[in-house]
Amino acid sequence: MESHSKYNIEKGNKDYENFIEQNLDVIIERYHRAEQKYRILYDNSPDLLRTINLMGVIIDCNQTYAKTLCYARDEVIGVSIFEHVADQSLNDLQKSFAAWKANGIVHDRKIWLKRKDGSIFPTLLNATNLYDRYGNLVGSNTTIRDMTDIYIAREATEQQRIKRISDMGILSARIAHDLKNPLSVIKNSVELMKMRSNLDNKTKVDCERIERAAVRISHQIEEVLEYVWPKPLEFSSASLLEIFDAVISKINVQQVTIDLPKVDISIICDVAKLEIVFSNLILNAIQAMNGTGNIYLKIKDEKKSVRIEIEDIGHGIPDDLLPKIFEPLFTTRQVGTGLGLVSCKSIVEKHGGSIDIKTQINKGTTFIINLPKIHPNESFL
Repeated sequence: MESHSKYNIEKGNKDYENFIEQNLDVIIERYHRAEQKYRILYDNSPDLLRTINLMGVIIDCNQTYAKTLCYARDEVIGVSIFEHVADQSLNDLQKSFAAWKANGIVHDRKIWLKRKDGSIFPTLLNATNLYDRYGNLVGSNTTIRDMTDIYIAREATEQQRIKRISDMGILSARIAHDLKNPLSVIKNSVELMKMRSNLDNKTKVDCERIERAAVRISHQIEEVLEYVWPKPLEFSSASLLEIFDAVISKINVQQVTIDLPKVDISIICDVAKLEIVFSNLILNAIQAMNGTGNIYLKIKDEKKSVRIEIEDIGHGIPDDLLPKIFEPLFTTRQVGTGLGLVSCKSIVEKHGGSIDIKTQINKGTTFIINLPKIHPNESFL
């Protein structure tokens, strides 16, 4: 059919009416062809397709949609879209429906659908507006991608990853445990050597180096064991200043000055585990200052809890690294397990407390720990 504009026929005049009347059969035939082509594409799409009205009622769907949900097509027409959603995704679909009515589009929403037999499966939902011939919004065409195969493959991959991590954890725990015995022999032998009165200066220096190396290895072993094989907390009343003193006595502070708190507070805690926390944070502070500078340890009484701050004047933590600080195996150090801060967070949280970071580039970092004064399973009257 040739365009009537070619003949300069204006809508409403006699020539226009004659033109339409003469070509009506051709126009209808082309309309039906287009409709049939659309219907074939709609019905045979591998994706689930449904058309809804403004109330969220399904007014059309393709065979894939009906078949996947285990319904006959006439069982689907006239049903609310909320009848086909899994309970766990009902709230998400309600939000998605509201977003479509507000913005006219929904893009890649993860929604779990429910089959006729009650089984559920994951999908990815996209929706666009549907208008009538006058431009009025009358509903939506929704494309739903069945993600079952991808989800199963992803789950299998995740299970393999979890198993591999679990196996690595068991192996790491065994190795770390087996290393403790020979390490104890080394430490005891060095202690016996240091007790001899006839040691020359070079031997004394060598003994001190061996001792520091043994302490470092022991610390790393404890980090691994605490991460992969954590022990239950053993609570007792303890002085925070005494815990700090015990930690500092075991650390080679190099050219670092540690400013201890002016006050002391006793809390109910696992002393050995808090020593791990404070040791890790102080060692991190020393490393952040390249072995020289000041570290400030502060204690603040906050009635039901105690606030502990460990502040250094080091290089600070960049914004892009801050979210990764408590992730397993993350470290910026050339040595270390990358488990220290993970263990710190775990231990503090098992005490019913919290740990946070305040940092500024080239000015320093402060780790802030809030701990309850009493056993986390008890409460104040």
